[in-house]
Amino acid sequence: MLYTSLTTNLFNNWNNKYMIKYLILITLLCGVMTAQITIKIYNQGRALVQEERKKKFSQTGKQNLLVPNLPHAAESSSINLFSDDMQVMSKEYIYHPISVESLLSVNMDKEVELVKYGEDGSITFSTMGKLISNVNVAVFEIDGKIVVNPPYSYRFSDIPDNIKEYPYLNCVVNSSSKNANYNLTYITGGIDWKAEYNLYLTSDNNSEIEGWYSIRNDNKIAYENADVTLVSGDVNFEIQSPNLKFRTTAAMARTGVSKSIQPETGETENYFLFHIPEKISLSAKSEIRNKFVSENKLPYNNVYHISHSLSRFHRNTPTQKNDIPVFIRLELQAKNVGDFQIPSGTYKVYEKDRGNLTYIGVGSSNIAEGKDMIKLEIGKTHDILCTFTIQGYKINNDRGDADLDAVFDNRKDKPVSIEWIEQFSDGRWEITNSKIKYEKLDAYRALFTIDVPAHSKKIVSFSAKIEKD
Repeated sequence: MLYTSLTTNLFNNWNNKYMIKYLILITLLCGVMTAQITIKIYNQGRALVQEERKKKFSQTGKQNLLVPNLPHAAESSSINLFSDDMQVMSKEYIYHPISVESLLSVNMDKEVELVKYGEDGSITFSTMGKLISNVNVAVFEIDGKIVVNPPYSYRFSDIPDNIKEYPYLNCVVNSSSKNANYNLTYITGGIDWKAEYNLYLTSDNNSEIEGWYSIRNDNKIAYENADVTLVSGDVNFEIQSPNLKFRTTAAMARTGVSKSIQPETGETENYFLFHIPEKISLSAKSEIRNKFVSENKLPYNNVYHISHSLSRFHRNTPTQKNDIPVFIRLELQAKNVGDFQIPSGTYKVYEKDRGNLTYIGVGSSNIAEGKDMIKLEIGKTHDILCTFTIQGYKINNDRGDADLDAVFDNRKDKPVSIEWIEQFSDGRWEITNSKIKYEKLDAYRALFTIDVPAHSKKIVSFSAKIEKD
């Protein structure tokens, strides 16, 4: 209703003043739409935006510069202007969104038209009132009487220049040219990217992988024809990025509707970059996905593992029997996925048999590169059972003893190897009488590797003791 009234009033009272405002607005919008835009997107929910903008002044020297259309999520302290054509003397960040409250506030001590509308939207009553307060409720003086929060709608002649839908900068500059170019930079939230992977297991040791990057723009501002770089890594935003050189990696490909291109990659000591050489548009409130890696013959290892803990007791305890779940971990070597830093992300894992897919779980991995292993925990297996029996704790004045039996039941059609980590609550534990080799990882953990043939059981026993103080 407000916008309908404003539009009707503007066209009914069109004059040079409104024509000039309209032309200025169109010029500003066109200037933003045609600006050169560079965006570095961090997978930490923020982006560094740089826009090349132009301003045509009526004169040189000291004057005001209005910088419009900043996203709501922009960090005000990060907004900077750089120019060879003008010197920025001061910056004022302003955000007065269009609302009834803001329109009333700028009309303090002024006459405001108060109206009532009929069911068909036409004005059935109109009067003028002087706004004398707008602290908690609107207070008007109407026909010499004080009226608090009158039951009317308001109709305004125009929207003041300092009320805008988006935040803006009001700067004082000293311009040496009437046609000034300047760079606007800011860090904003609301723009993010992440890596997503589909891993298809085609045999016991081979797989296929697709990697996609997903770019999300939650802001209401669109960025057209932007030069975009995706930054992978934990970045300290207080540190300026060094100059970077890019190289083309043949293993990466971005697929669009009808073509694919090879992103360029750059590397610094702390993080990795994926530069998209083709300019793309980030529509407001949108998310786009593009493929960046594809590998058809990717070897992997299926690792079954369990964890058990021998706790320290201060008294004799009876026999304890527990079923321990066996977990599955898929391991890939990063260099087999690509000769670049593999971004952190989630991996949806499927079994693929002649085109038929079975979803078996999802895992996640941090950044990996070269000989690093991508380790994906995808859940439990129901084909391998494990039962632990502790034959009681025996405690005396000098030491404590425990006897443990572990039964591994492999119901698979193939042999399996199980990694078993035994954890001790006290670093003074010692394993004795073990018939199977183990690796002491540290004072609190021991690693056993158990090989179990197909459709068979294996029993492992050992004793453990702790020397008391």
